[in-house]
Amino acid sequence: MFFHRRQILAGIALGAIACRRDGTRAAVMARTLDVRLPSVTLHTVEIAGPGRTSRWVLHGGPGLDHTYLRPWLDPLAAQAPLLYVDLRGHGRSTSPPEAEGYTLPDTAADLVALARARGEASIDLIAHDFGAAIALTLAARHPEVIRRLVLVAPLRDGEQIRSVARRSREGLGEAGWTSIQALSTPQGTLRDARSLPRLFRGLGHMWWHRPPSDAIIDAMAQGMTYRAEADANFLAAAQRFDARTFASEVRAPTLVLSGDDDLTFRPEESRALAELLPHGRYHEVAAAGHLPFIEQSANFLRAVNDFLAL
Repeated sequence: MFFHRRQILAGIALGAIACRRDGTRAAVMARTLDVRLPSVTLHTVEIAGPGRTSRWVLHGGPGLDHTYLRPWLDPLAAQAPLLYVDLRGHGRSTSPPEAEGYTLPDTAADLVALARARGEASIDLIAHDFGAAIALTLAARHPEVIRRLVLVAPLRDGEQIRSVARRSREGLGEAGWTSIQALSTPQGTLRDARSLPRLFRGLGHMWWHRPPSDAIIDAMAQGMTYRAEADANFLAAAQRFDARTFASEVRAPTLVLSGDDDLTFRPEESRALAELLPHGRYHEVAAAGHLPFIEQSANFLRAVNDFLAL
């Protein structure tokens, strides 16, 4: 095993959570654990739950970590153990030793190694945004690891990344796009991690059906470790990604969810991806944008729990 006793003891912590409408948090038992793998160490946060098949959650970005998904996905632990994973180079996980290590296949291989280290033969995997590219790569290359797959506002292909500027101008207007650009480097990464709340607010209708309160925005960014190197390297990798070229190889039953007002990765793109998957189904969440688990939490959780219970 890759676990080390000192890491385990040092990693255990009490986490905050359980979502409320105002974005405040209630206490929930959670533990953090850094797991050493052959080339990187992955930071994970686990919430105990009943049953044997764990539910793992992959964040989007790139450059972000799992923080913005909590507390909104925490209720999924009521039916099964829940594990949040910071992907290689993200959050509190370590970076690959070489720049060439920022690849989707290597990142997917980390998850195989993590499952083996945890003694889990198969998992249910929930992935948002960029995380869906990792999840699909994993499901195609290592089908034995995935029991069921949930893709939320998924990245489908590199063209979606290359068209971000055009989509943002259309969704935010020229003034809104200019304000986002002011927070970014020429490479498209964030100039200052302290600007995350401003970025989440500034994305406006690109992300939100109706922009939430400042309390929710602040809760999303609280404790997040933004990594510009991961952002830049994985943005380059994502531009070469196209799930349509290998969708037929994904054998796991897959639920693709999209907010009906998502202007980042549009509902019609998510629906088309679901139709390409051999065992794909599509669910559209009304009155939601790119983060339906925040805007329409009850609808989102019900759809995911119903699917994973099958």
